[in-house]
Amino acid sequence: MTKPDSLRGDIKEQAQEADRHNLARPATNGALWARGLTTQRVADLFRTLPGLAGHWMQLQNEVNAGNRYFYGVQNGHQTTDEGKELIRWIADAVVSAAQKASFDFPLQQLRFTADTGWLKLQRVSGRVMVMSRP
Repeated sequence: MTKPDSLRGDIKEQAQEADRHNLARPATNGALWARGLTTQRVADLFRTLPGLAGHWMQLQNEVNAGNRYFYGVQNGHQTTDEGKELIRWIADAVVSAAQKASFDFPLQQLRFTADTGWLKLQRVSGRVMVMSRP
C-alpha cells in the first residue's frame, strides 16, 4: 500500500519522539496517532512470543480508540475515509512486522470497525498467513 500523504514528512519524527504510553489521540491528530501506533507499538509487537499477547492487547486498545473516533463519533456509524486509510496503513504495518518475526505464532485478530473488517493472521513454519485484512 502506498503511504498516505498525511503520514509523510516530519510526522514520522514526531511519532518517534512520542511517549509510547501516551500516544496522540485520534481526535487530536489522526495521522500522528496512526504513525505513533505503527512506530511505537507495532515495532515491539513481535519481539518475543511470550510478550505477544500483552503487546497485542495494548495495540488493540489503541485501535479501539481509533475505531470509536473514526466510526462512531465522526460519521454516524460509518468509517470516515481518513479512518479507512489509516486502518489499512496500520494493518499493513502489522503484516510487515509479522513477516520479520523470528518465531511462529497462533492466529491473532485485530478488530477494526464493523465496515472495514478485521486483520487475522498467523505465522506457521516461518510463513505469515493473512486470512483477513481491512
